[in-house]
Amino acid sequence: MIQELMRVIESTDTEHREHQERKLGARYRRARQREERLMEERLMEVARLRLC
Repeated sequence: MIQELMRVIESTDTEHREHQERKLGARYRRARQREERLMEERLMEVARLRLC
């Protein structure tokens, strides 16, 4: 009985940890994409200014 309870607790903890890792991964990916978009916008602005 105690071993079964320990297995359930360990499984729940592992699932929670994996969920948190996925959230952090998604947050990191969105931040990187946002940075890339800003860099592209700045490059386009520089290109536009040089053409004028």
